[in-house]
Parts: sequence; C-alpha cells; structure tokens
Amino acid sequence: MLRPAGFHSNALLWSETVRRQRLVRAPFGDVALPTVDPADIAAVAALALTRDGHGGATYELTGPAALTPRQQAAAIGEALGEPVRFVEQAAGEARAQLLRFMPEPVVEATLGILGTPSEREQRVSPDVPRLLGRAPGGFADWAARHAAAFR
Repeated sequence: MLRPAGFHSNALLWSETVRRQRLVRAPFGDVALPTVDPADIAAVAALALTRDGHGGATYELTGPAALTPRQQAAAIGEALGEPVRFVEQAAGEARAQLLRFMPEPVVEATLGILGTPSEREQRVSPDVPRLLGRAPGGFADWAARHAAAFR
C-alpha cells in the first residue's frame, strides 16, 4: 500500500493566479507539511509491483522536507525568476473554493490536515530514499521542472 503525502502537483491549483497576478492564495500559510513528487510515487509503485518482497508492505511517501504554502510560493517565484506574493486565505474562503471540486467530507478532512496536522502528517518519511536509493525530489526541483505551468 502506498500512502503518499500531498502531491507537489497540488500547487498547480495556484497556476492561474500565479500566471495572472504572481500571487498564491492559500489557507494556513505557515503550517508546514511534507509533499511528494508524483514522479517519486510512480517510481516506488513501479518498484513495488515489479520486485519481490513488497507484498503486504505499507509505504509512507513524502518529499525531503515539510514546507509551508508560503515557502512553496517562494519556490515557485524562484523557478520563475520573479517574486510570487503569498496571501493568507481565510479557512471559510478555502472551504468554499474546495467545495467546487471535492465532496464536503473530503474538504473538511483536507482543511483539518492543512490547518491542524497530526505529528504523523507532518513527519518526513524515510521510505522514498530507502526504497529508491536516492533522495526524493524536493518541491523547488518540481517547481523548476514545471515552471511553464506558472508563466
């Protein structure tokens, strides 16, 4: 079983406002959580499906560090070569935005994790480097590879 943290690619939700206004609006701007590069999820999945010894295993997949949304906005700005401003979004505004594409129970759980994560949800896991034999991809590297989505 693979249990990935939030995906680096969730930042694509900000692409329109970054393109138009060089702005990221998100709730809980100073709450750090680890996210994971989808490429690392795929690499671990391929390994687990094609090599023996992974039956019944559970792997927690994270990137190398926990980052705040404010830090993610700064990393996107660095990838673009110009500042991206961060504005703290009220939880109610974030809830209304998420309800446009997620069912209410998922929105409530998501906001709970984003705003008051447990110790486990904030933990950087050793599973990706242990399984792949290399460091997991960081958010800044992901942002640099996907800068075109924010231009």
